[in-house]
Amino acid sequence: MQSEVNVASLRNHLRKLGHVYTIERENLLNTIYSMEGPYSINELFREARKQNAIHAKSTIFRNIDIFLKSGFIKKFEDSGKRKKYETNYLC
Repeated sequence: MQSEVNVASLRNHLRKLGHVYTIERENLLNTIYSMEGPYSINELFREARKQNAIHAKSTIFRNIDIFLKSGFIKKFEDSGKRKKYETNYLC
């Protein structure tokens, strides 16, 4: 049920932002919701590949802003000034 709610929310946000729904975006959203704690782009990519959600890291780079603007993830810098992301489970 939660996955269906997330997909409906993703479709709504994509429509508002003028983007098209794709199965890769849905798969990436499911991977994002499977992540625990802070993670880097590389860690997200490894998990997405493990789940056969996406095929190229460029998919993450093309879509990360969409997930940030939609509120599915939050971005921050760790103590080493590296960008980290965290899933927003309230979205």
